Amino acid sequence: MRPSTGTEQADKTISSATTAQYQHVQLTGLEPNTSYIYRARPSDNKDVFSNRTFRTMPVSDPFTFIVISDSHAQEKRFKYVADAIAKYETDVLFILDGGDYAGWDYEAYWTIYFQYADGMLAKFPIFHTIGNHEYHNLGHADGPPTNADQYHWTFDVPAKGALNYSFDCSNIRFIVLNSPDPNNANGDDPHTSLVLAQSQVPWLEGLLKDNMAGVFTIHHHPIWDYFNSTNNPDLQPWEDLYHAYNISANFAGHTHSYQRYSVEGIPYFIVGNAGGKFADLTDIPPVSPPVWYQFGATRQLGYLKVTVDPANNTATAQEIFVAWVETDDSEKATVYNPPIIAETITFPLRPTVTSMSSGGCFIATAAFGSYFDPYVKILRDFRDTFLVTNYVGQSFVNWYYRVSPPIANFIRTREIMKTVVRIILLPAVGFAYLCLKVGVFPTLIVLLFSAAVIYLGIRRFYRFRYISIELISRVLSQRRFDYPGCSARAEQDFSPENYSRR
Repeated sequence: MRPSTGTEQADKTISSATTAQYQHVQLTGLEPNTSYIYRARPSDNKDVFSNRTFRTMPVSDPFTFIVISDSHAQEKRFKYVADAIAKYETDVLFILDGGDYAGWDYEAYWTIYFQYADGMLAKFPIFHTIGNHEYHNLGHADGPPTNADQYHWTFDVPAKGALNYSFDCSNIRFIVLNSPDPNNANGDDPHTSLVLAQSQVPWLEGLLKDNMAGVFTIHHHPIWDYFNSTNNPDLQPWEDLYHAYNISANFAGHTHSYQRYSVEGIPYFIVGNAGGKFADLTDIPPVSPPVWYQFGATRQLGYLKVTVDPANNTATAQEIFVAWVETDDSEKATVYNPPIIAETITFPLRPTVTSMSSGGCFIATAAFGSYFDPYVKILRDFRDTFLVTNYVGQSFVNWYYRVSPPIANFIRTREIMKTVVRIILLPAVGFAYLCLKVGVFPTLIVLLFSAAVIYLGIRRFYRFRYISIELISRVLSQRRFDYPGCSARAEQDFSPENYSRR
């Protein structure tokens, strides 16, 4: 291995003494933002590979990365995407892959993946994400899921190792989450689960709390999808945190198409068009897509190219189509030469408004169960309209953001506490709603008038009660002494002489 300075002499050699199908070595002592040339030389065929390159991550400069997902290599369409990336892309720093490299956990199919991806991976390193097909058990669709051996062996992940991780580049954080749960599988196909998502929440929130210039997240299963009008409830804990901390964008795969959403200003991309059998967005039952849906395309093979400029707080994403197929499962495609840019969007790495005016209401979100709950939205709107617009309100919001996250974490998994907090918050929601509809001062006048009416009502109630009790007492007393001999007996019973004799 050597820096790409023109010399042909390697200045560092790293050897692996392990006899195995998959080889892994660790490179150390590298300089940031530097291009290197390396060459892999297997002991039984040292010249089988040509020189390859990669560039280390910059400290603060702009950079470009590519996002792909669902290559399903054995279906052959992935080759068009990999070839286009290898041929046309030159300034890419790395590739972010959303999973489903092959259709099954089967070495022959993973071999096809690396054959197709060889030119692409010779130029750019890849960051991996596990998908549901990594667990698919060839010939045993009824289950159970496999241990995802090919994925673990390929990317050097220990058998019981964590499948979520993160890395930083130019003060931009990339968070890779694990969404398929083999303990919640239909046959050999793992689905998402709330348990798995919640298990990663403390780790995720710890990463989001850091003051980075931007944050991108990726997981295989999407939170929002064209085929569901609402989000995936299993992934709601992640969704809440994404909006509480204002991530830059989210990437996913699983659905084999390209889709883009704008959820409360945050871009969500589904980039599942790298080779799997397509899901036709137009040939579906009458289902309403989410209201956040912006753009989508099917039967278009492609990839997402994202350029990040931390200094200017911007990211520009281009969806690039490289070929199209006539039917959802066509193996042959018509190539675009050159590829076409389907759409380009630019978005901020961090919101241009203050973070407090676009973050989440932690306790309310935990209590009502969703960042998008109507009551939570009322509280957010009240905050943005009346609190962060003045010094006192900003001070309160800052204090709230310091103390509320641990409280929210405590109540999020306790149904009784969530119910109690919801009841406590209802008056605040009502007050906020009135303020938003008629203004603060009219609302205060209404509240003061209501309080006065209630106070007077209570006073009148107690006064009436007192008068009623007094009248009843007098009536009862009068009726008791109307009986013959009652007064005499009373005087006799309670006279001092009789009392002393007793």
